[in-house]
Amino acid sequence: MKSPLFFALSFFVLFASSISAEQKQLTKIQIVSDFIPENNKADKNIANKIMLTIGERISPATVLEFIPASRLREWKQLQTMPDVCLYNKVKNSEREQSAFFNQYPIMAFPSNRLVIYNHPELSQDITLEEVIQKHKFLIGISAGRSYGKHIDQFIASHPDNFVDINGDKSSRRLHEMLFQNKLDAILEYTTVLKERFKNDPRIEKTRFLSIDEESHAVFGYLACSRSEQGKLNIATFDKVLKETTMQNQIIKLHQQLFTDPERSLLISALKAKFNLPLN
Repeated sequence: MKSPLFFALSFFVLFASSISAEQKQLTKIQIVSDFIPENNKADKNIANKIMLTIGERISPATVLEFIPASRLREWKQLQTMPDVCLYNKVKNSEREQSAFFNQYPIMAFPSNRLVIYNHPELSQDITLEEVIQKHKFLIGISAGRSYGKHIDQFIASHPDNFVDINGDKSSRRLHEMLFQNKLDAILEYTTVLKERFKNDPRIEKTRFLSIDEESHAVFGYLACSRSEQGKLNIATFDKVLKETTMQNQIIKLHQQLFTDPERSLLISALKAKFNLPLN
């Protein structure tokens, strides 16, 4: 006959195993970014709002831990660590060699603009080639950021005309350098600058020039370490992002932030990605 001590020990082992299994399920995903969300709903950046919402949806089984880093450093960490993820990143074939990308985007943006301050003499349809060759512009960009295949290639072929700004606040530094006339222009999305400086009178002297012949949407995705953990993280994100309620929330946030004609373009592009009715 087995003693009471045996049954007590057996129960303890089963209880400990149960706790261990639960602990294994409580995973943590490190989100490395140069723009860390505030820990409340007051954060006005819609990418941050979406990440905070995703964090709520996967909690408590998975916890998102946000870690500040520059754009260059965040990609290095993703390539050297097994459990790092980045958000709002452009997906391309080169990046897919070193990271897993999710299926559904969290954001859509219109094409980047050439942003100039106090240059009313420039034509609205001026090209990057013209501002460099004719006007000798010095243009600021964020180091480690992709501006699209064609623009990235142009930057690579004209390195003396572009200034890489590094650091976890590179975007804000670029904006201030533009307004301080330390740069002739920067590459940026219209909405980002207008939202950040909507109460600043300097925005009235700022122009946003098209530098891409095509009008299209640029999507921001989640990218995770190319590891087994990274693959699990991507699956966790896509499980949330394929929910219709989540997709509708993303669309609603875009409707609130953008104005026509860009709003209509981006909403249609997102609905196509989500396989939602276009009407």
